[in-house]
Amino acid sequence: MAHRAMPAATTAMTPAQQLNERFATIYIQFQPRIVNLVQREVRGGNTHLAEDLTADAFYRAWLDFHKCQATTDAQLYGWLATLARRTVIAHYRAKRNTAEVPADTGHWQYSNREMCTGPGGTYTPAATGFRTAAIGNGDSDPDMDEALRRARAGRPAVTR
Repeated sequence: MAHRAMPAATTAMTPAQQLNERFATIYIQFQPRIVNLVQREVRGGNTHLAEDLTADAFYRAWLDFHKCQATTDAQLYGWLATLARRTVIAHYRAKRNTAEVPADTGHWQYSNREMCTGPGGTYTPAATGFRTAAIGNGDSDPDMDEALRRARAGRPAVTR
């Protein structure tokens, strides 16, 4: 039987492999610039959130890469930057709908006070000695920080 040589492996890449290679080079080239852009857009300088949003932006770019009509690096960066900004905006838009809202709608005078259980399982401010006669309506000392310092030091509240 004659020995048949195996055909040489073809080095031509499929269109999908070419797309993968092109996107990999784009990612390596533009990823640091997009991270910096997203970090400037993220509130509070949260680097972890910026990295997550950058990854999400590149995921969206991967999904829409076949639609990209950029011919130069500047156009490609502009397309990626737009996707990144829109990703950050979408994050904050979705977060606005799920943000926690403080449930305490009471008056500021009750802040930082001890609370006592009241009738029916409700809570009322504890008597702390911050009342002043000078105010007349039984309100708290207008300078709550100073009143708390006096109370912690064991000094009585100042009446005006």
